[in-house]
Amino acid sequence: MYRSILKPILDFILALVGFVLLLPVFLCITILLFFANQGKPFFIQKRPGYNGEIFSIIKFKTMNDKKDEKGNLLSDAERLTAVGSFVRKTSLDEIPQLLNVLKGNMSLVGPRPLLTHYMHLYSPYQNRRHEVKPGITGWAQVNGRNAIDWETKFELDVFYVEHISFSLDFKILLKTVKKILIKEGINAQNSATIEPFSGTTSVYIFGAGGHGKVVLDVLLSENKYVVKGILDDAPKLDTLFDIPIKKNFNRQKLQARNCIVAIGDNSIRKKIVTTLDTNFIMTIHPHAIVSKFAKIGPGTQIMAAAVVNPEAVIGSHCIINTGAIVEHDCKLADYVHVAPNACLGGNVSVGEKTLIGIGAVVIPNIKIGKNVSVGAGAVVVTNIPDNAVVVGVPARIIKYQEN
Repeated sequence: MYRSILKPILDFILALVGFVLLLPVFLCITILLFFANQGKPFFIQKRPGYNGEIFSIIKFKTMNDKKDEKGNLLSDAERLTAVGSFVRKTSLDEIPQLLNVLKGNMSLVGPRPLLTHYMHLYSPYQNRRHEVKPGITGWAQVNGRNAIDWETKFELDVFYVEHISFSLDFKILLKTVKKILIKEGINAQNSATIEPFSGTTSVYIFGAGGHGKVVLDVLLSENKYVVKGILDDAPKLDTLFDIPIKKNFNRQKLQARNCIVAIGDNSIRKKIVTTLDTNFIMTIHPHAIVSKFAKIGPGTQIMAAAVVNPEAVIGSHCIINTGAIVEHDCKLADYVHVAPNACLGGNVSVGEKTLIGIGAVVIPNIKIGKNVSVGAGAVVVTNIPDNAVVVGVPARIIKYQEN
């Protein structure tokens, strides 16, 4: 009831009262910025709002449009005017947004509306910030504003979406007043404005064992993500490749993070994945050969010298280990592990949680069930049922348990 009825009513009333009381200040700043910015006191820009709908936000313009000799805009710090610096430090640049609140495309409290070109960079979790109207102030603003990193900002935004209430809004408004008075968190460290968002590039690895080392090497070689930490319930070391290992971590705090589970055992890997509510990433070693016509699921790890040919479909959280070959039209279910130098012929299908051992070979058109273990060096020349253990050349079933 508060979110859908009371909050919009309170927004309108408080915004109207606030704008009337601040009207003299509004007019004074408008005049000062008119002269400081060559007749341009306002900054109007398209921003995504509720459910991603685009609207025009209005703020006081705190930077001029000065350019260098090549016609490029100067840095933010160089274009920030004296009047603009004062207006920003006192947060008076937000006053015109009261008009956005009166119009109905913003709220007094909510996640700050960001740039439209960030939208395609959000993970599904981060995109939840658009489930409510954007606000003039918000939970992220009173917990660091521009002085915190992007991932923490998004985590705080989603926290607000999940816990929106009158008491939380009231708390945020009170803390906003305090932040304005002490001028805390206005700018990012060593910068006039926060650095642009380029996507969530940091990642956490779950697992500090032998396979964790291999996955870490792939991530560092791929150079696509920054490894922020390694998570392990019982690690023997405090660091791995100079990266800290976190022992007593809070899984809830992984919600807004990229993560990859680096556990070789299929069953354990699945058990851990199902306990995490996070954004799982896929990683491919630069020296692997993966067809652009192959389909790879999230959480899957493809190691150095592995080959994945066209039309292969690899599920989520699979491991295609060093030198392994997955031929054309193969179909691997989730949590499959293809060990080093194993080879799957064309059109092979493999069920969930199956292990294809080191150097094993599966001839084309074979169907292997789920929970199967194919021994090292085995050659599979016939279909294999669920829950079987096979070894030898040609492979023979030495253990089989029907569900």
